[in-house]
Amino acid sequence: MVLVDISPDVLEYKPPFTEQSTEYATITNNSEQPVAFKVKTTAPKFYCVRPNAAVVKPGESVQVQVILLGLTKEPTADFKCRDKFLVITLPAPYDLGEKTVADAWPELETEFKQQAVSKKIKVKYLLDQEPAVAQAVPQQVPEPVEDHREEIPITAKSEAAPVPTLETEQVKKSVDEKKISKPVEEFTSSEPERVTTRESTSSNTKTEPVSAQEGSLNSTALILIAIIALVLGWLYY
Repeated sequence: MVLVDISPDVLEYKPPFTEQSTEYATITNNSEQPVAFKVKTTAPKFYCVRPNAAVVKPGESVQVQVILLGLTKEPTADFKCRDKFLVITLPAPYDLGEKTVADAWPELETEFKQQAVSKKIKVKYLLDQEPAVAQAVPQQVPEPVEDHREEIPITAKSEAAPVPTLETEQVKKSVDEKKISKPVEEFTSSEPERVTTRESTSSNTKTEPVSAQEGSLNSTALILIAIIALVLGWLYY
């Protein structure tokens, strides 16, 4: 019986390759003592492994997520992926304490290097397969999202609609009152001044013709007196 079983031999990823996708590797400990493992890859920029180091107790298995983060563009039909993963296991018979597996790994490797079990896992892109994930997303995801989006605007409009109308009416009333009150006050305060000026100008226009008539009468009387004096003087001389 194999003391440590690591599967599968190949991680197969399906399109679309520009989106994140996850495959799984399983590490099974068939021995009677704990086993520590560590995962390495040739393309660390394109993959994320969770967990990348941990301890597997006797008789138990740990499933490791191998996440393809997504390529910048879809590969060509003749593309051959050369990415690989290396899974290394070492015995961990004693308690690591507060140390993590990554911290204790150099000590375990120095002590149990001869008992190490490792396995290479290849990566394959299934270029000839249809993107099953892309077909499933429009059928399942949009339905709850659309229903959720439809409910939010309805409640928002029904609850929020009366508030703006009341506020805008109150604001309009207050603004209109201010606009009306200011012109009324200014108009009443300036009205008496305009009345007095109009009365004074009208009185002046009425008195001016009277003085002109009196002056004209006085001048005609003087002329008549002068004419009479001349006539009398001419008769006597």
